[in-house]
Amino acid sequence: MWSIIDGKEKVEKLYNGILPSLESIYIHEFAIITGEDIELDIRFDIKDMPKDMPSKWIERKVNIVQFVFGFLSVKFIDFNIDEDFKKGCVLKCEKMAIDKSKITITNSGGEVKLSFFSKWSYIKSMSGYQQY
Repeated sequence: MWSIIDGKEKVEKLYNGILPSLESIYIHEFAIITGEDIELDIRFDIKDMPKDMPSKWIERKVNIVQFVFGFLSVKFIDFNIDEDFKKGCVLKCEKMAIDKSKITITNSGGEVKLSFFSKWSYIKSMSGYQQY
């Protein structure tokens, strides 16, 4: 999945060159923005913490890293969001062509819950917070 995400260099730097797993993510929010091209934002948490955290994260006792990935020029294939989608999801990607990728989100049972094509994928934000 990371191979298609623009802006991953900041994540690589934070995680000392080893990108965190996108398995067992907790998805908080989907935002679909309509217009000339459909945009999809996915806000999610991962539990993999960097070994050398920024000092401000240590001070704030950060134990969760949250990302917002943006996807542009989206074409939906499957959209099956239901109650079992709440945790334990996996974010995957398959490069289909130079300008198009298929992104799939499955639940912990391996069932496809959301899949779509996107022409461009990028990190909109990355932050750390403390989960109680």
